[in-house]
Amino acid sequence: MKLKIMENALETYTNRFELTMMAVARAKEINDGDPSLVQSEEQSKPVVLALKEIADGLVVPATHGEMNKIREAKRILRERTIMEAEESLQAGEEEDDSYASANPNEGPVESS
Repeated sequence: MKLKIMENALETYTNRFELTMMAVARAKEINDGDPSLVQSEEQSKPVVLALKEIADGLVVPATHGEMNKIREAKRILRERTIMEAEESLQAGEEEDDSYASANPNEGPVESS
């Protein structure tokens, strides 16, 4: 099965070295959480999914510079998401603190 997937990918993209580099790069993206562009009836490994995507023409080659720009954009989005989540948590904690200071006679509520 996996050999057939590799043969199909080689029909789409004949340079073995570049095919391998593309498959590795895409497999890393899938492993890091990017959704796969193909459906698999079994739990396939990321590299198998990447080869299927290449064979189906869903993944196109990119230059090294393009890949670096994509990785940098993903890194920035990840950091922005983390910062927004932290700000949201801090805002929630500040609301809890303001409730406690507005009602100094009330103690914390204990759950049973």
